[in-house]
Amino acid sequence: MTKEINEKKFFIVEKWKTDYNERYTIHSDKMYDLTTAVRKLLALDTLNEEKKTTSYHLQEVNFSMVDKPLVLTDEVKEEQSEMPF
Repeated sequence: MTKEINEKKFFIVEKWKTDYNERYTIHSDKMYDLTTAVRKLLALDTLNEEKKTTSYHLQEVNFSMVDKPLVLTDEVKEEQSEMPF
């Protein structure tokens, strides 16, 4: 593995599926390096007794959206000015 891959962080995403909808949550609300994430993912999948409704997936954490300042669009600015409080 290269140093760049080791510096990347990953979330373990839990997917819960029913006949009517799907829900996604970040397991443990933590980021992990790739090795730790894969180990935890395998452990969760091994212990998972509800394989028909629950599955686990890795999602790379992408910081590019938070590196830039948030710029409000005119639409959002208009909606904020219409708020009653």
